Amino acid sequence: MHRLIANSYISPSQSRLLALLENKLLAADDSWWAGRHPLHSRIVAAVPCALYLNYVAKKSHAASLAPNIFRPLDLLGDGTSTLFTILLFSLEQACPVWAPQMFGAVVPRIMQSNWRFYGHITEPGSDSRRGVLFVRTVTTSLMLSVFGRRLARCFPLRRAHRMTLNWEAGHLTGVIDPGPGTAPELVFEGEKVESPHLDGVFCHQFRSYDDYARWIIDQHLSLTIWPRESVVQDMHLDFQDAKIIPLRCIRCRVSDLEGFVHDQTKPHCFAVEGLKVFLDNIYSVRTK
Repeated sequence: MHRLIANSYISPSQSRLLALLENKLLAADDSWWAGRHPLHSRIVAAVPCALYLNYVAKKSHAASLAPNIFRPLDLLGDGTSTLFTILLFSLEQACPVWAPQMFGAVVPRIMQSNWRFYGHITEPGSDSRRGVLFVRTVTTSLMLSVFGRRLARCFPLRRAHRMTLNWEAGHLTGVIDPGPGTAPELVFEGEKVESPHLDGVFCHQFRSYDDYARWIIDQHLSLTIWPRESVVQDMHLDFQDAKIIPLRCIRCRVSDLEGFVHDQTKPHCFAVEGLKVFLDNIYSVRTK
């Protein structure tokens, strides 16, 4: 399997005792909980800011990751390229949909990064549905690590030492610092563009920049592959207060992209503010 998803989970904790305990409990991809119903609750959370880095990737690699359940998007019509996105964002005020909103005020802010291919989920006996294949999820949160790798199994997760996403005077910066763990490194700097052009290999298919960005953002289903099962996460977004912000990439460096992204130096990028995300359901499909 490609090195983007092959390296093992290693704790970034600087405490040897905590790192040893975390690695022992979370490092194995083959969970003892496989085959059981993923634990989850219907959740709502605010996404104050999210960064989207969009790349042209090799379709052959994406097709080889889960050939029996995922068919990647044909980006150029020649069967060679597909769409790949790195999403960096913060989740805030997360709480069950049935709980008072004040409950979310005491929940810690969670930084997260999802790395995904676009295409169709093709479960046996079901109609093909549009969705994304998660090949990497990164967070600083140990709580999300336990949830994503063991209880819900909806994220192929790696934990990082530090993650930031900041606006300052029209400039957006994003950082993933892996520390001693196996999360990828990411450094991004971009600036706001007042008059964007639909000049990318994919966005020219849309009537407006907002239509293009909303299509990238609004993917309800996500698929995660484990040794003995596949896990599907069903989510939806509230765009009522969302603001899409086109960006020009000034600097971008991401580790582990060589070999399947055609041009890793210049992603087509934008940010979005004011999203609200709802987790509706998580279910597993046994493969062995």
